[in-house]
Amino acid sequence: MLRLVIAGVTTLALLAPMLWLPAAPRAQQGVEIRIDVEGRGQRKLNVAVPPFTVTTGPESAALGTALAETTGADLTFSGLFTVVTPSVTLPANDPPSLRKTLEDFAGAGAHAAVHGLVAVRGDRLEGEMRVYDLTSGPDPRQIATKTFTVASTQPRRLAHKIADEVVLQFSGELGVADTKLAYVTGRPGAKEIVVSDYDGFAPASVTRNRSINLSPVWSPDARSLAYTSYKNGYPDLFRIFPFERRPEQTLAAFSGINSSPGWRPDGAQLALTLSKDGNPEIYVLAIATGSLRRLTRHAGIDTEPTWSPTGRQLAFISNRAGSPHVFVMDAEGANVRQLTFGGYQTQPRWSPKGDVIAYTARHGNHDVWAVGSDGSNARRLTAGPGDNQGAAWSPDGRHLVFQSNRLGGWQIFSMLADGSEQKPVTRGSGEHTSPSWSPRLP
Repeated sequence: MLRLVIAGVTTLALLAPMLWLPAAPRAQQGVEIRIDVEGRGQRKLNVAVPPFTVTTGPESAALGTALAETTGADLTFSGLFTVVTPSVTLPANDPPSLRKTLEDFAGAGAHAAVHGLVAVRGDRLEGEMRVYDLTSGPDPRQIATKTFTVASTQPRRLAHKIADEVVLQFSGELGVADTKLAYVTGRPGAKEIVVSDYDGFAPASVTRNRSINLSPVWSPDARSLAYTSYKNGYPDLFRIFPFERRPEQTLAAFSGINSSPGWRPDGAQLALTLSKDGNPEIYVLAIATGSLRRLTRHAGIDTEPTWSPTGRQLAFISNRAGSPHVFVMDAEGANVRQLTFGGYQTQPRWSPKGDVIAYTARHGNHDVWAVGSDGSNARRLTAGPGDNQGAAWSPDGRHLVFQSNRLGGWQIFSMLADGSEQKPVTRGSGEHTSPSWSPRLP
């Protein structure tokens, strides 16, 4: 079968940026301190995170300090806490000394304290988190405890798990530190997919084919990534398993373009863009059987599908109204309605809570915008400098990551969902683009 070769493609959605964008569980009972995670400008909780106490195994002040620093950074990133890092280590089994130290923390203005204890047992780390309320009077009260076990080679994951549990205790929703980012890195003509911790730490390539690999998207179980690759000379769609010894799968290799993967929340289906019938249209692929179902039939270009959290609707990009805009349709392709108007919009991403769709809009520069899933309250989240685009949601819907060239080359940045607290996630040489934020790891 004759295949369409698109030479020199270095960025992809696959169609939208190429054709349309010019270059350029509830908290435990008894917790009295709670944080309104939906509030804007709310007062942050001041929490003390001293060095973790190593109770068993080789004594390592460096390990205890590193665990506390990572936990503190995770809590700061959440946007819910300010963190102080006392240098004193809390005792494991000395109640009078513990009480006196916690009282000192309270006197210095801390509202809560996180006491981490870790035991080194061969090839594993066993950690315990104890959380204390320092606002309950002269006798600080323990309000939560939980234990975790990780491989001894993953101390940062232990810290991430503890931080996520602390967020749960004070907000009612698990944090997002124990997650991963996937993104594209490299130069024109040679782009590989990298996976790192959510904060950009420990990046590792998961493709090494020296080709152009683009648009990674995490599966709902956080076990695999769907992505487009030119490794066989054409834009085909593949599935790779970064954490397992499983062979890569070919998802779609039809004539023409195979791009823009979007997982349905149940993981059983994948929406994608195919041009096998001549015009780029949106299809749904059943993962188990490989069967296809066509959703759009229009003379315009339809691409970049993203599912609602219920799996009952999809947002997508179409130029059927002239310029590319965000549209929404039912899961069967019916009831199409236009959500955005004016300018150029691409890269829609439906929020985990279902109330907002983030997208890229061009008004001079490219910036990340958000609009209610009913089309209301369109607002700009970034405002330069440079171009900002390609947003992806955290699993709790409180953060976004996106690519920006505000510092020169492309890097991944993060921000809260209201556009505040923008900060770089990746640094250094190379171009880093197309971020995808994983669900919480199993």
